[in-house]
Amino acid sequence: MPKSAEEFSFGRNWSNFLRHSLQADQIEIAKAQTARFLGLTGLEGLTFIDIGCGSGIFSHAAHALGAAEVISFDVDPLSVRCCEHMREQAGCPENWRVFHGSVLDRDIISRLPPADIVYSWGVLHHTGAMWNAIRNAAGLVKPGGRFFISIYNRLEYDTMRQYRGSHGWLRLKRIYNRNPAIVKRAMECWFAAKDLAAFLVTLRNPFREIRRYRGKRGMSWWYDLVDWVGGYPYEFASSGEMFSFCHGELGLQLERLHSTSSLGCNEFLFLRPRDVETAAEHPAAGVFGRQEAGGAIS
Repeated sequence: MPKSAEEFSFGRNWSNFLRHSLQADQIEIAKAQTARFLGLTGLEGLTFIDIGCGSGIFSHAAHALGAAEVISFDVDPLSVRCCEHMREQAGCPENWRVFHGSVLDRDIISRLPPADIVYSWGVLHHTGAMWNAIRNAAGLVKPGGRFFISIYNRLEYDTMRQYRGSHGWLRLKRIYNRNPAIVKRAMECWFAAKDLAAFLVTLRNPFREIRRYRGKRGMSWWYDLVDWVGGYPYEFASSGEMFSFCHGELGLQLERLHSTSSLGCNEFLFLRPRDVETAAEHPAAGVFGRQEAGGAIS
């Protein structure tokens, strides 16, 4: 499928991340934080599907945590190459499969096995059909399995809605992707300068803060910033909207929520009940009492 002129090349950004930024400790951080949010110490005997595998480091983390089978796929061919590179770094294990495909392709989804863990961090809101993507991804979770996703938070304002909040970022991303490389780089540098200025104004050492950023899932401050400014298509949902859809329509239980009050991502861990009775015993009231304090890129 040809890429729209407005779409952001996630794969190119991930390729640059692997080439210029990734170090061994970032993979260890990714491994530790993935296990922690899942509430598991290891993935022995479990099947792990990574939808929108991107850089491949979280598929690598799942393999290192002992997953019995890892299945990774992405709609961007460059992202697939990134994940294949990470698989090669792990010794090309036979129980780790990487391929090109879209979560919106029902034929591909129908040929995948039900999984113990379906993982898709910061991906499904970039498909151009977020709710269908969530529905398709959730359909891969076997009874008793986990669904670990993150989705950009909806942030609205009563006035000037088109210039601020989530809709403002949507306009900005469209501007970014419609312009030539020199304008893109200028926009990236502008937002980087804003971050650095904020560090200085609050008496924080910018170099230390950038190093510290690696502690956020093993990511890179710069390449996340490029993704944040340019990542398009772009959709968003409040944590309440996500709960209503995933619990009310898809019948999943919310086990853990890491929420934010900013434009960043809310993280969700849903469980698929083993039977209907289990789902009925899990009331909607009180689920949000298990929220965790969250933060996001500003």
